[in-house]
Amino acid sequence: MGGFAGDLITALHDFGTFEELTTGGKIELKKEILLLQGSFDLPLDKKNEYLGRHNIISCCDTKFALTHRDHTLAIKCDNKLVSDYFCRRFFQYHPHLQKKTSIEEYIQTFNEWNEFWPSKFKKTLDMSDVFDNENFLDKLDVTIDKKKEALFQSWKSINRKSFLIHKATYDQ
Repeated sequence: MGGFAGDLITALHDFGTFEELTTGGKIELKKEILLLQGSFDLPLDKKNEYLGRHNIISCCDTKFALTHRDHTLAIKCDNKLVSDYFCRRFFQYHPHLQKKTSIEEYIQTFNEWNEFWPSKFKKTLDMSDVFDNENFLDKLDVTIDKKKEALFQSWKSINRKSFLIHKATYDQ
């Protein structure tokens, strides 16, 4: 599943993958580490070869990630308010999805994914408290320097504004 700030988490793990933070709050990563965000039809050996060339990748191919479950950080979100926000945010960033599915179907697919897949991985990160936990970065288990801290705070500031609008209108 996509949309749960995996690109942010990737950049915080390896700042060398970071390209920019857009004015809309989207993290852009170097293209060479994004292959497995959309190329699910590659043979397994090609995926493994690709993974072997990088310190970290941003991957939306759950079945491939599962083959590396001991070294994969699965991002989940157990808070419905926050997960709905991230689903809507992803839908906004990827309008081509609107031709394939509705936002309601995407949210339902995420909910099903979130109930089944994360428990299969050794390490998970719950994004539920990303906007209100002052110690959120401690959950990452990586060294956070000033550049990473600044990136996270900028991302959080931009996205918190749209999250608060979502929260105010949720279930209305």
